[in-house]
Amino acid sequence: MKSLLRVVFVLALFCGLASQAHAVGVDFHVQVLDPANICFSNPAACVITDPSAPFAVTFNSATCGLAIPPISVPSPAGCLIVFNATFQTFTSLDLTFGGLGDLTFDCPTSDPHSIFASSTCTSNGGIDELSFSGGDGLPPAQVMFIVENGVDPGLFEGTGMVGTATPEPESLLLLSTGMAMMTAGLFVNRRRSLFASAKK
Repeated sequence: MKSLLRVVFVLALFCGLASQAHAVGVDFHVQVLDPANICFSNPAACVITDPSAPFAVTFNSATCGLAIPPISVPSPAGCLIVFNATFQTFTSLDLTFGGLGDLTFDCPTSDPHSIFASSTCTSNGGIDELSFSGGDGLPPAQVMFIVENGVDPGLFEGTGMVGTATPEPESLLLLSTGMAMMTAGLFVNRRRSLFASAKK
């Protein structure tokens, strides 16, 4: 018995030292992670995978020529392309900029190509906020062009946030979930009854 315990102890010690030495000798790690929103500056484009996370907003004049917005944009101008890579419709867009100084601006939504139906633009303490909402919004797997014209697009560095509607669950999904839970409950109760009668 003592010799068996010695063998087990030596094996445990060897395995522990081997795994510790192996951990120190790792050259690289590979992980699979959920991506955050991905933005590029040239061309200016953002892929939104997490609507609850902010994304970087920059404008680029080359993006306007590359993307060909649905309206003619007089120079100087800058554009940003936003791609909805989620399963939800974007119902609002909020843009915040901190370095525009005392520039005056507006944010019209009257163009027929406008995704959103209403907007509010405010400037307070050097922070400029542009909020868009209403209308059809941006469905999944679609893109929107955010277009600025009038000043150098390089002045715009800020953040954006999209809002989404809370999706209504499908009635069939609710029904099937309820049926599955009821069936599981009946199965568990039946097993308990059989187990209790077997003990008697």
